[in-house]
Amino acid sequence: MEAVETKEQATGQSKGTVKITICKSLSGIAEGAELVHQEFEKQIKELEANAELGAGGCSMGQVGCRGYCSKDVLVDVYVPGQDPVTYEKVKPDMVVKILKDHVIGGKVFKKAAAKDDYYENLKKQKRVALEFGGRIDPESIDEYLEVGGYSGLKKALKMKPSDIIEDIISSGLRGKGGGGFITGHKWKKAANAPTDDLGTRYIMVNGDEGNPASYMDRSVMEGCPHQVIEGLIIGAYAIQATEGIIYTRSDYSIAVKRLNMALEQARERGLLGKNIGGTDFSFDIYVHEGMEAFIGGESTALMASVEGKRPFPKAQPPHSTEKGLWGKPTLLNNAETWATVSAILKKGASWYSSMGNDNAKGTKVWALSGNIKYNGLMEFDIGTTFREVIEDVCGGISKKKELKVIHAGGVTGGFLPPSKADTPLDYESLLNEGVLMGQASFAAYDESACVIDLAKFSVGFNEAETCGKCTPCRIGLTLIKNKLDDISEGRGKLEDLDKLQSLCEEINVTALCGLGETAVKAVLTGIKYFRAEYERHIVDQTCDAARCTGLYKYVVKEDDCVACGACIKPCPTGAITGGTRKVAAHIDMDLCINCNACYEACAFLAIV
Repeated sequence: MEAVETKEQATGQSKGTVKITICKSLSGIAEGAELVHQEFEKQIKELEANAELGAGGCSMGQVGCRGYCSKDVLVDVYVPGQDPVTYEKVKPDMVVKILKDHVIGGKVFKKAAAKDDYYENLKKQKRVALEFGGRIDPESIDEYLEVGGYSGLKKALKMKPSDIIEDIISSGLRGKGGGGFITGHKWKKAANAPTDDLGTRYIMVNGDEGNPASYMDRSVMEGCPHQVIEGLIIGAYAIQATEGIIYTRSDYSIAVKRLNMALEQARERGLLGKNIGGTDFSFDIYVHEGMEAFIGGESTALMASVEGKRPFPKAQPPHSTEKGLWGKPTLLNNAETWATVSAILKKGASWYSSMGNDNAKGTKVWALSGNIKYNGLMEFDIGTTFREVIEDVCGGISKKKELKVIHAGGVTGGFLPPSKADTPLDYESLLNEGVLMGQASFAAYDESACVIDLAKFSVGFNEAETCGKCTPCRIGLTLIKNKLDDISEGRGKLEDLDKLQSLCEEINVTALCGLGETAVKAVLTGIKYFRAEYERHIVDQTCDAARCTGLYKYVVKEDDCVACGACIKPCPTGAITGGTRKVAAHIDMDLCINCNACYEACAFLAIV
C-alpha cells in the first residue's frame, strides 16, 4: 500500500515543534511587541501551525534586550535541527507571512529576516553582562536556572568571603560605571571597614543612568534581572553585608517590575532572605526608585536620595566604603558590574582575566550610535579599538562617507579625531587621549557633524542637570555655554578660545564631584583636536557642516525668483525687500535673524 504523505511530513513540521520568541525590552514594547505577540498567538491557532511561543520550558515567548534596539521588534524562530533565524522590525501584518513561509513552508521570509552581518556582528562580540539578553525569559527564574543561573552563588557560599574577594581581584574586574576602580580592592575596603555593634553594612546597585546616550544598566536589568541579583548576593556574602538596595530610575518601569518579580522568585527558592542556600547567611534586597536626574547617578548624591534627602554630592574622603549610606560602610557598583560578578564566580577568575589588555581585563558594554550601519548595545573585549568597532563590527560609516569625529563618553566625554581611531577602549588609553569612558557610549560621525554644535549639546545638558551646589559647575557651565553660543552665532573672537580653555581647566579641578569635573571634556578636547574648526567659525563665519544656524547666510537666486511675495509676510524683521511686481526678492543679512521662515515659505526653491 502506497504511503500517504501527511501535511506535517510535507512541511517538515513532524521534526518537532517550532519555538518563537519576541523581544519585550522597553524599545521592543515601544515598537509594538505586545501586538506582535498577540498576533502570533492568534495566527498559530488559526493556521494550526506546529509552533509555540517560547524557547524554554516555561517561557511565554518573551525575551529581554539583546542590544539591537533600532531593529525592534525582534522575533526569533527556532526550527529543531536548524540555526535560529532572527526577524527585524516585525509588525503585526508580517506575522502571517513568517508563519506561512518559515514555519509551515520551511522557507525563510527573506524580506524581514536579518542579514548575515547581524549574525557576524554577534559573533564578534564577547558577551558577559549581555550573555542572556534575547535568549531567556527575563521574568522566569526557571529559565535562568536552566542556563546555569545561581551556580556562581552556590559556589560562593562554599568559599570563605575573603577568598571570593581575592578571586575578584585576580580576575582584574574593574567598575563599569565610569571610574574604573579595581572592584576587588573596593570590596576589601568595605569588608574591612569598622561597623556598629550590629555589623551593619550596605551593598547597592547603581542602576541610574542620566547620560542620554547610555542605557546598558537598564538593558541588563530588563534582560536578565536574576544575573544582577545573583552578583549582588555574592558581593553581599563576600563583605558580609546586612542589606541590599537596587537604586534605579523611576522611569525604568519595566526594569523595576522585573527586578521585583525576580527578587520574589529568589526568595521563594531560598536564594534570598533567611539562611540563603541552607547556610547561616541571611540577606535581603529591595528596589529603590530614584528621581529622574543626571546627578542621581553620582554615588554620594544617590545615597542622599535613598536617605530621603536632596541628592547633593559630597566631597570625598571619607569614601562610601567607610562611611556611606546612613554613615555605614557601603559598597556600590553599577548593574553591569554585578552581572559580571556572577559570571566570574561561575566560570572562574582566569577565564575573565584572559580577556582585555595590560591596562584592564575582561569586557565592556558600549552604547554605539552615529553615522554607522549597526548601532545599539554591544559588548567587546576591553582591548578592542574604536576602528575595529566602527569598521569591523558596525559596518563602517554609512553612505560611503568618511569618519570625522568620535564622541566618546557621552555628555561627560569628549571628541577624538580619526587619527585616534586605533585607541583601545580601556580606561587609561582613553584618559591618555583626554576623554573618559564615562557611561561607555560613543558616537562615530561623518562630516555632517559640527564639533561646536555637539559641544553645545553636551554643555547645555550638563548645565541643565547640575545640582547647583558648587559655583564652578553652577556658574561656570553657563559661562561656557554662552561662549559657545557666541561662536556658533557669529559673535566669537579668537581670544575666546583661550578663555574657554582656561575656564574649563579651572572647573575641571575645582568642581565638587566627578560630574562637574567631566562636564567640560567636550570643550577641552574640541579645542585640542578641532581648533581649526573653531577658528573657521570665528574667522570665516562658516560652519561647514551647516549645523550652526546662527552662521547661515540666506541668498535669493534671482533667476529662480518669481516675485510671488510669499517670503515677505513670514519675515519677522522686515529683512526682505522686493519680491513683487517682477522684482526679485533681496535679503538684508544685517536684519536677518536666521529664523528660516523665508526658506520654508519659498515654494520655488529660490532661497538658499
